[in-house]
Amino acid sequence: MIRLECSSFAYDGGPVVLSGVDLAVEPGTLVHVVGPSGSGKTTLARLLAGQTGAGNGAQFRGALTLGGDRLEFTGGPGDPRIDPAAWSSTVAYAAQRTEGQLSMMSATVAEEIAFGPANRGMPAGELRAAVQATAARLGLTDLLNRDPRRLSGGQLRRTIIAAAVVGNPRVLILDEPFQGLDADARAEVARTLEVLRAAGTALVICAPMLPGAAPGHSRVLALVSGRPVSDGTLGQARTAGLGRYAIGTEGSAPVVLPDPPQGWAAPAAAPGVSVKAGGPLAELAGVSFSYRGEGARGQAEVLRGVDLRVDPGDIVGLTGANGSGKSTLLQHLNGLLRASSGTVTVAGRPLGRRTATGRLAGAVGFLFQDTDQQLFERTVLREVAYGPAAAGAGREAAQERARTALAAVGLGHAAGEHPYELGFVERRLVAFASLIASGPAVWVLDEPTAGLDLRGRNRVGELLLGHAAAGGAVVLATHDEAFADALCTRVLELKDGRILSGGARRGAGGA
Repeated sequence: MIRLECSSFAYDGGPVVLSGVDLAVEPGTLVHVVGPSGSGKTTLARLLAGQTGAGNGAQFRGALTLGGDRLEFTGGPGDPRIDPAAWSSTVAYAAQRTEGQLSMMSATVAEEIAFGPANRGMPAGELRAAVQATAARLGLTDLLNRDPRRLSGGQLRRTIIAAAVVGNPRVLILDEPFQGLDADARAEVARTLEVLRAAGTALVICAPMLPGAAPGHSRVLALVSGRPVSDGTLGQARTAGLGRYAIGTEGSAPVVLPDPPQGWAAPAAAPGVSVKAGGPLAELAGVSFSYRGEGARGQAEVLRGVDLRVDPGDIVGLTGANGSGKSTLLQHLNGLLRASSGTVTVAGRPLGRRTATGRLAGAVGFLFQDTDQQLFERTVLREVAYGPAAAGAGREAAQERARTALAAVGLGHAAGEHPYELGFVERRLVAFASLIASGPAVWVLDEPTAGLDLRGRNRVGELLLGHAAAGGAVVLATHDEAFADALCTRVLELKDGRILSGGARRGAGGA
């Protein structure tokens, strides 16, 4: 059994972010912790994982109980220190950001999965068997010899989950475990978790939305502004009016306004960028691609003969299994990757091998799946103003564009804050505002709704519709089928590097 009693928790002298929580999780039980951005879900997960932050100035007042041992904390220097190695031998934790959990010492997926139990001294033969069995349960057998840094986002998330479950932990804490997973991968992960639970593992799953489906034995704890607002069964949570707290249900369609959101104004195109009238905003013709060196080992091309035309007003959704080539295709549109064969045309100009990626920033804006990789400035305003300033706008003009973009995403109040002092959803919207401020005609978005709460998801939908209505275009990769069906003018499926036939044009909003 694990129990968290939290009177209060604050990071490094900041405001209290979690309070009034008393959560006990018995063996073989499943608890869903849900809440909007900033509700305290990740803080709760870290505390259960033994990460009290005492060495970083955090103040935790309360207690943690694991098995028969109870540790009390007063927020002072005399508080007990948790041995991470000892705690993790019982409590496994898979964080929201998968990249941050890579060991950075493993050359293959198999080594990454084996890293934890190997360091705890599991015998080699037992370890090999455990890695093989865990990989089979999570559909990773074919990836065991791959470099984890070259996986798709969904494949990497399954790898991190595999590393957490390989030792059959007594307690498993998962922060957004289904983020970026295709339907088959979600089902594989869910089956694996149910096997662990049935064998006695206590499960805690944190997410911004209520699960669309969950076992009848599951419990739901809803947090808002760091405090519990509902605690009971999934059925009780669905009738508790949690929508007023921006807690929706996975798989539901976004609710978007017919008109652009308040504060929305499409920024003018960046200086020096022009689009040929009457032509496509971007186009791929016969594009094939292999990562350098992989073709020599006999691996299949990641993209094979892809044709895609993007016109003004388009919102094109790309779907497909993890590893099908969606992110690779997106990175051809802004020059991060260059086709092995075929042509890519942006703003009426073919991309050559020597075309500088920076020259495309005013024509194509890119939102990474892990948007934290895009944030580097010390204030939100400086972050969002960087793009237009780099494109030649003066300081005042760049900041004005930044303020307009921040208002559009609902973060006008956060201009002076440090990006990394914001919650996950707000950081994602800061990256989105940076894209908007640069004024590109084409928005390229990799899993734009991943990890968003109800309010953030709806806001992104409104922004996409506003951009398309203003004559821009959007290409997005997503596993959020309800979002794509509601907003995309076309939905195309990638499989084995090819766009499958179909993808009939529809009106935005699913008409």
